[in-house]
Amino acid sequence: MSVKQAVDNQFLESMEGKHPFLKRMFTVFISQEPKRIGEIRQAIEDRDMEKLRHLAHALKGGAATMGVTGVRDCCLLLENASKNQDMTEAQSLIDTLESEIQDAYAFMFTFLAEH
Repeated sequence: MSVKQAVDNQFLESMEGKHPFLKRMFTVFISQEPKRIGEIRQAIEDRDMEKLRHLAHALKGGAATMGVTGVRDCCLLLENASKNQDMTEAQSLIDTLESEIQDAYAFMFTFLAEH
């Protein structure tokens, strides 16, 4: 089974020779973001657009820092949906976000196992 390239190659190249640091970054991301994903889902269920905007913005920043472009892009769309009070759009994006984050976790777990 191949793992989707969920982390940007340019980011990975910038971290060449810094694998211990990158491993710590991936470990923190994997340990902290599942809670935030759950909070994003709950904000959508609660129709709390302000909380959704805040959570999507925070995850977008973390994902951008880590080169996880699929998650970053989805969070940008969620953030925009919350600003526009578009609950239909927000609801349509949560499954995509969860899929993208699972791809990122799989990539990071594989990286951690191989390095």
